[in-house]
Amino acid sequence: MRRAGKPLRHLGSAVMRGDQLARLIRPHLSAEIRVHVLPFHAGLIPPVAMRAIALSVPRGSVVVFVKSAAKGLTAEHLEPLRRRGARIGLDSIDWPLDAIDFDLFDFHIAASLAGKAALEERLRSLEMADTPVELLHHHYDPMIPLPGREVRPFRCGYVGEPPNALIPDRIAGEIDTVEVHYAADFEKALGRIAEFTLHYGVRPVPAPSTSGARQYKPFTKGFTAAAFEANILVNREADDAVSMLGEDYPFLVSASDLDSVVAGFERAKSGVGSTEWREGLERMRVLKELVAPAALAARMRDIVSVVSA
Repeated sequence: MRRAGKPLRHLGSAVMRGDQLARLIRPHLSAEIRVHVLPFHAGLIPPVAMRAIALSVPRGSVVVFVKSAAKGLTAEHLEPLRRRGARIGLDSIDWPLDAIDFDLFDFHIAASLAGKAALEERLRSLEMADTPVELLHHHYDPMIPLPGREVRPFRCGYVGEPPNALIPDRIAGEIDTVEVHYAADFEKALGRIAEFTLHYGVRPVPAPSTSGARQYKPFTKGFTAAAFEANILVNREADDAVSMLGEDYPFLVSASDLDSVVAGFERAKSGVGSTEWREGLERMRVLKELVAPAALAARMRDIVSVVSA
């Protein structure tokens, strides 16, 4: 269940982990597993109305609430689903742990390795360590076209909301910023983004906070760069960057050291076509395969199997 609203307005969880994910994996699932996406908003749908929704859900189903679809959710909302034998989970993506009511869910889906570890630690602290936490990496947008085979000159770009990027003044003039807030923004800019050979993914170091208040971000910028067959300049502090790319990925920098960011950018700029550059692209190809539709479908089959046992 994804949050009710205008499904193509926001380029975010309601679209990507709901409608898009379902479309991507359906062709790769056997007839025994059928995926349906329902709009839901606990603030607009009173618990009594859940009886009708529950009747539309086959008995014994696995039901996943995507992030903010669970905002305001109560045990009363879920009771009609439980009476039909549903296993109920939360795909929290980057929701802070303190926003989650862990008593409501039979299992959790994490969109990042860092998020998975944090969820498991919180469940241990709540003496709920037996609650399954399954990993499903955050895919790139399927609107991205297959890259061409032509050689592209070096060009670096940042895709997203500018406050989420840390760009030193010394290199700001060499980084093309594509501001994206909604799905339409991304679609309109696809041709421009396809010219980037290096995606910029350096985030500011998060302000100190408790583990419960912190957001654990999926490595979507990395998967997106991989889909465009580009390298990525990213800071080691970014969630999953080192885990997914390896300690020796050549374009890892430190967001706490602006000189490191500038040096990493210059290294990438001067290294296009080098052995180091090609090795970086090999890592990105592996990254892309992790979130290929068939791989996502296989992961979903595993999740259904584990939580249905």
